[in-house]
Amino acid sequence: NIIKEFKGVLTVVSRLELVLKELNENGNFRASLFSTSTGLVLASQKAEVVDERVVAAMSSLLSDAAYKASEEMNLSVLSSIKIKYIGDYIVCRNIIMPDQKTQFILAVLSNSPESYEIESYYDQLLDWACENATPDLEKLSSI
Repeated sequence: NIIKEFKGVLTVVSRLELVLKELNENGNFRASLFSTSTGLVLASQKAEVVDERVVAAMSSLLSDAAYKASEEMNLSVLSSIKIKYIGDYIVCRNIIMPDQKTQFILAVLSNSPESYEIESYYDQLLDWACENATPDLEKLSSI
């Protein structure tokens, strides 16, 4: 039974990696990953120079800080975080499971979008990735 569950987890991770691969190809992203809210990497697709553990840890830290800010200022539920640097761009999406307790993070690293249209396209790609990953993330959250 443990072996069956392990094979199921591997299948889920493989599907998550396929979503990320397509995401990176369509958005020309340097890195993308799914992680737990505590920073554990579940699946990633990245350039060799990117350390996915650092991206996951920083995404978790950013998400936690934004969550605390929303609590202190009575804001609504955190959806995403966008940080624009002069030449770089980080987007973290919170993916909350139906139990309202478990959450995952989709983090993406790219060059700064050159226009509002490109940034909007990135948002559409992230929507697509979240929609396609949610069923598998729900499976992981129930293990």
